[in-house]
Amino acid sequence: RLSEACPTDEEVDLLEAMYNRGRQLGEAAAQAGVRLLIDAEQCRYQPAIDNLVLELQRQFNVDDKPIIYNTYQCYLKDSPERLRTDVKRSERFNYHFGAKLVRGAYMESERELAETNGLPDPIHASIEDTHACYNDSVDFLLRHSVESDQKAELMCATHNQESIEKAIDAMNKYGVDRKSSTISFAQLFGMTDHLTFNLGRHGYRAYKYVPYGEVHEVMPYLLRRARENSAIVGGATLELKMIQNELRNRLRRSRN
Repeated sequence: RLSEACPTDEEVDLLEAMYNRGRQLGEAAAQAGVRLLIDAEQCRYQPAIDNLVLELQRQFNVDDKPIIYNTYQCYLKDSPERLRTDVKRSERFNYHFGAKLVRGAYMESERELAETNGLPDPIHASIEDTHACYNDSVDFLLRHSVESDQKAELMCATHNQESIEKAIDAMNKYGVDRKSSTISFAQLFGMTDHLTFNLGRHGYRAYKYVPYGEVHEVMPYLLRRARENSAIVGGATLELKMIQNELRNRLRRSRN
């Protein structure tokens, strides 16, 4: 029934509180001249988050740079369409566009919910399809950044080396300077450090991000990040091998 789809008074109050907090954070970020990246959640929550981000982008992404970034989970089949729709909207309403690209972290719960409700699986059928979606989205945004009169900025939040290499190839193809704010890279603190350090050493905008909070809140987040990108496990093995090789090299040098 239609009445069951209407929010309760409590839900209306919660939505208003969310919007008020979002505006406060947006104002603080704008005053400080920093970016505010709003994370993505499960599909059933995402429309409310998208509506909030849209309002904040139209309010704060109008001066010299985008302040508010939305997050796009590339394991979702509809993410390319949503990304292109949001880019067109920023052109239509004349504000700068900001996006963070991730692969996604709620595969099991999204598929379970879809199956329970008799809906199509929203997740790409294979990890290869997810990788392709991610890399194509990076290419699309970089191309848009050089074709548009409005600024567009992209945060590649990934531990996947191939995606980083493809992003750099696309930067070269479209003439995007590595020091430009058009594109940045980010990895979790303590994960794939060899990627972050090499990006920084070669002049790319590379960041480490640090989850903070109580242990019972932070650990589930870190576990979701590990499931989100299977390359992390292989990357950790590679990093351990690199550290072992470096230790052996240093021991050899110390004996000479």
